[in-house]
Amino acid sequence: MRIKMIGVLVLMLSLVLGCASANKMNAINIGMSEDEVIAAMGAPASTSAVENSKYLRYKLWAGGPFLDDYFVELRNGKVLAYGRVGDFGLGY
Repeated sequence: MRIKMIGVLVLMLSLVLGCASANKMNAINIGMSEDEVIAAMGAPASTSAVENSKYLRYKLWAGGPFLDDYFVELRNGKVLAYGRVGDFGLGY
């Protein structure tokens, strides 16, 4: 029983510590370069592009039981917009 509890505790801690926190988005500013974003946030979960914009998608933990999608929109290599899916009507 005790070993089982320790295993569950280790699993829970690794899940929490292994997930990047949404607080990292506070380090992003309009006008930053893509390299600066990646230095602050780490590698994105995925990237995509539409017309003149490139999107970096991050899966971040905002305190609930699930990870949320956050995006950084880059145009001409600079941050144009960023936030959680649906924030500000950004179109992603």
